[in-house]
Amino acid sequence: MTSISSEQGEWYTVSCGNCTFTLPGRYQNLVVIGQGTYGIVLRAIDIATGKYVAIKKLLRPFQTHIHAKRTYRELKLLMYLNHPDAQFIHSAGVLHRDLKPMNIGIDGNSNVTILDFGLARVASTNPPTAYVSTRWWRAPEIYLNETKYDEKVDIWSVGCIMAELILLTPLFPGKDTIDQLNKIFDITGTPDSSTLQEICAPEASTYISRMQSKPKKDFNELFGFKYDPLTETIISGVSPEGIDLLDRLLSFDPRQRPTAEEALSHPFLELYHDPMEEPTIAPMIDEHQDAEYTKEQWK
Repeated sequence: MTSISSEQGEWYTVSCGNCTFTLPGRYQNLVVIGQGTYGIVLRAIDIATGKYVAIKKLLRPFQTHIHAKRTYRELKLLMYLNHPDAQFIHSAGVLHRDLKPMNIGIDGNSNVTILDFGLARVASTNPPTAYVSTRWWRAPEIYLNETKYDEKVDIWSVGCIMAELILLTPLFPGKDTIDQLNKIFDITGTPDSSTLQEICAPEASTYISRMQSKPKKDFNELFGFKYDPLTETIISGVSPEGIDLLDRLLSFDPRQRPTAEEALSHPFLELYHDPMEEPTIAPMIDEHQDAEYTKEQWK
């Protein structure tokens, strides 16, 4: 570990994981908590406040103009957003686009924080990028009309996470795109032809209409309370209200999914819903959102 001086105070350089970090001295007790294609994340204690913080280092942030644009977006979003829930993010007109268990942080008091805005973007009238999110938590419309989707893709991901918490295993662990769609239809059932025509690209609608039609599974049977046969106590599952919420979150048709605000107002979350702790913010304006620059210009 090497200490260095800075106009901002004492800094130090340390190796953690397979990366080198140069950090203010107030951040100590570093632990690697995640590493992906684009970055590595540490947990540290801010000795000035006594609180845990997450520190992310972007790997090769300016390798190409695509990397540079992604870096710009993430920094821009993190500077604007200062509240961890989906309602706040969506009120700013921001789509996270990569909600999954690994991107959800929970502290010792069960406070939940959304992490990793590397694939997030401000909603735009221009077509969004086709590839977003990790497959198992990816909304079906991204496959079926990849340049026409909105914040409801995040709501689908929340439904997948909720189901995973109940079942203790991923709900849709597809091996590839076709297998993913089949696993979704195994649970949600095959959409009717009018829904397919309204929300899918023509070629996707035609392809699905040729697939074997599947009925929707009984969500109560899948996710409802399970009882110990001897004591008759509940050992897993959720209440009818929870099943209803999950059914709405996992609607194949994104128009039928609730907004984040509507989901928070659902009876299943009545004990936890507090509008005072669920603020909103003015939509974020990003004049460079859809710009095409060189990596030097993005810097």
